[in-house]
Amino acid sequence: MTGNSLSSSAKKSKPRKPKKPHPDFPLTPHACGKWCKKVQGQLYYFGTWDDPEAATNEWLARKDGIFAGRDHERDEDYAGDTEENDVAHLCNEFIAAKLHQCETGDIAKATYDSYEAAADRFVDFIGKRRKLATITPADFRRYRQAWPKTWGSSSINNEIALVRAILNFGYDSGIVDRPFRTGPSFKRISRKKQRLERAKRPRKYFEAEELHQLAAEADFQLKAMILLGINAGYGNADCGRLTVPMIDFRRCWLEGLREKTAIERAAWLWPETIEAIQLAIEQRYDNRPESLADNVFVTKRRQAWFRASGKDDAITAAFGKLKTKVLITPAVKSAVETGEDRDKAFAAVKAKWHGVGFYALRHTFETVAGNSRDQVAVNFVMGHCDESMAAVYREGIDPDRIIDVCSYVRDWWKKGEARK
Repeated sequence: MTGNSLSSSAKKSKPRKPKKPHPDFPLTPHACGKWCKKVQGQLYYFGTWDDPEAATNEWLARKDGIFAGRDHERDEDYAGDTEENDVAHLCNEFIAAKLHQCETGDIAKATYDSYEAAADRFVDFIGKRRKLATITPADFRRYRQAWPKTWGSSSINNEIALVRAILNFGYDSGIVDRPFRTGPSFKRISRKKQRLERAKRPRKYFEAEELHQLAAEADFQLKAMILLGINAGYGNADCGRLTVPMIDFRRCWLEGLREKTAIERAAWLWPETIEAIQLAIEQRYDNRPESLADNVFVTKRRQAWFRASGKDDAITAAFGKLKTKVLITPAVKSAVETGEDRDKAFAAVKAKWHGVGFYALRHTFETVAGNSRDQVAVNFVMGHCDESMAAVYREGIDPDRIIDVCSYVRDWWKKGEARK
């Protein structure tokens, strides 16, 4: 054998580069066996020659980050296919941390549920196996555009806050080594737009005569709750969690921490409220579970009126039925009697009361009590968090100021009895 024959037999032929599948194909074949694209002088590689479609999909997924200079596929931390770098891992770790906070009492069950729901929505849209490094501002723009058109500014701002909590957790916990960039589209609705939207909604406010009408038709438990709402600014959760030891019947005094804010609060109870509460306690259903032994209010099914998850709130449902019976149905009937079309009358009356539920009693108390000109005392009854410097130095409040505020609201309420 000659040297030439040895040399030719040992020589390996290089594979031929394939042609582009079609003229508009965005990538170019590279000698390494992959498709490539040069951006700003840097070569980026995608897929293999034998699967141009997969290479195209990879290019489309990464191109925003490449043009923005934020593509991490070349980084060692992001090169692998491990699940630690995907959306599902981030959200699972976040929810696990929030569950621990819920179990230790740092956050409420309803708060945990809202975090979990937001994480589920984020995973469903972005994709659970999507690499965190490939998520771009364009993804957040599309995500926001996909939200229901029925969402108002409050729902949008809440969702943005929840998603940002997930993203911040990823950076703070070291799951990603740099903060996420959400882009200019993933911003909260401005306060101005919120005010404009709020101006179009019905006022969450009851006239005094309307409250007398509601209380007159309510059962013994719901009547006591209505009075607590307008007397002490109590909301659904406050009524559902109210226990007998919190009430000093001799002094007509109600006090305790507002669980939502862990802020001390107190109220002077009207004689009408005391009477209604005592009746509710006397007529409580027997065979209550031990966990509800001290609760002032227990449903017919021997359950709490308010659940920690905030779902299937019995107070909201019961008050809604009462409102329809006392305020909505008579208003529609009156409109029809004056010659209005029934469907139009019903739509107009329902629109007037849309969103004005039991919690509007708290809005009403704040609105009326504010006219007493003692906002510090009003805040104390409401259990509002005061971040002012004065609150830092304030070591208490004179009970007479609490009595004055509650008495002021009672005077307003009593005037409604004559107008009923």
